[in-house]
Amino acid sequence: MIKSIFQKVKIFVIAYILIIAIYPSAFAQFKRQQFEITPFAGYLFTSNLQTLDGELKIDNSFDYGAALDIRISDDLLIELLYNRMDTEVGLRKEYYNTTDYLFDMSIEYFQGGVQVETETGQFRPFAAFTIGATYFNPKDYNYESDWKFSFTAGGGIKYYFSDNLGVRAQWRFLVPIYFSSASIFCSNGYCGIFVTDGTYLLQYDLTAGLVFSF
Repeated sequence: MIKSIFQKVKIFVIAYILIIAIYPSAFAQFKRQQFEITPFAGYLFTSNLQTLDGELKIDNSFDYGAALDIRISDDLLIELLYNRMDTEVGLRKEYYNTTDYLFDMSIEYFQGGVQVETETGQFRPFAAFTIGATYFNPKDYNYESDWKFSFTAGGGIKYYFSDNLGVRAQWRFLVPIYFSSASIFCSNGYCGIFVTDGTYLLQYDLTAGLVFSF
């Protein structure tokens, strides 16, 4: 009986040592570093914008970017964010139920804000909020590029393999502030989008990336 118990304890100890050897990070206490750089990629979904001539249709597309986070306390970080997508824009005519291609366009977010970590271990759920500007750049010289005030809000989880390397998965709302009505106009070879009153264009994305901390 004693021999049997001893054998079981021996097996348990050997198994425990093997787990520690194979998965050392599972038992590690990771240091919270002051700086984190996270290049990421994902997919962005976008709503359309109602105009006086129909609905501006902005296609969903892949997006990518990077975040720089600077820790100012145990659970609070300052976040600087860059995000970009390349898409197509069309005009869906209200009475004809057809969509005419207008131009290719890039959308870039330049943001600054805060990130709050809700845990301190290897898994770290977080929430983030930023404000800044969004740059709409049509790839057609007939249309004018434009800057708009915008903000983002979202959350996700970070998982650390070591003090200096982890992964970050996130969902996020991206909201450029527009105006409630709009129309497309052309004059003397120049085209633009005229907008009035206050509204917004709702976008959201799902992204993942590597976290480099130091």
